[in-house]
Amino acid sequence: MHASLYITIIASAALSGAVSYLTSRLSQRNQRLIDRQTYRVAMLAEIRGLHQRLIEYEDAFGQRVLTGQVSSAQVLRVLLQSGDTVVFNNHASSIGLFDRRTALRIVRFYAGIRSLQGRAVVLSELAERPGSGGVEEDVRRHLEFVRQLRRRANFLIHRVRRTRPSRMRVLLQWMRGF
Repeated sequence: MHASLYITIIASAALSGAVSYLTSRLSQRNQRLIDRQTYRVAMLAEIRGLHQRLIEYEDAFGQRVLTGQVSSAQVLRVLLQSGDTVVFNNHASSIGLFDRRTALRIVRFYAGIRSLQGRAVVLSELAERPGSGGVEEDVRRHLEFVRQLRRRANFLIHRVRRTRPSRMRVLLQWMRGF
């Protein structure tokens, strides 16, 4: 009689432990899916905003600077605002929620944005100096870099929008966790 009681207790404890473990794993997986979806939507909105900002900047640059209406020093200063990259800056550690290729493209895009900002500052300072030669060629290269980043942003918008893991891939990733 005592032996069957001990077997029942052990079986009950083992079953309880297994159910608890599975529940915990399912809860973690669901939370990760929620985090992935939330971060994907936030990143998509930020990249769309940057894409729009690059379009506006390129238009202003082409219409005003290249025609001589406004000095390039003024336009170069207003490339991006401080809050334009807040999602990436504050949640860069969550980049692993994307697949490797998309994450790498996002990191490269933001590196390009930072590089563009640095170029804009340097060109703005050069344009303010009287008698600095060769700035026109640098400004044209800067505009081409803006166009290149705009195309990258457009590609990235489509890539992030359609990046949804299939149910089978999610199931396989979950199974690997055991």
